[in-house]
Amino acid sequence: MAETGPDKRRHPRRKILRGAKAVFNNGASLYDCQVRDWSESGARLVFPGLTPLPHLFTLRLSDGSEYPCEVVRADGVVVGVRFAGS
Repeated sequence: MAETGPDKRRHPRRKILRGAKAVFNNGASLYDCQVRDWSESGARLVFPGLTPLPHLFTLRLSDGSEYPCEVVRADGVVVGVRFAGS
């Protein structure tokens, strides 16, 4: 892994635009979002408005696949997550 320049992530990220939902409270709470960046270890999500997320939740992509996530950064409507176990 090269650690040069401003991006020192462990895994390269790629830009995508995909619909998803943040799911928590045993599936009782759902927030729509868009996945804007994706890597092996995490993603950047954009919500339509300020969204009170728990520290841990499940990201459900539009194809039905699910990823347990941990919030590592939040700046307004943009949330950075790490996939749990990564």
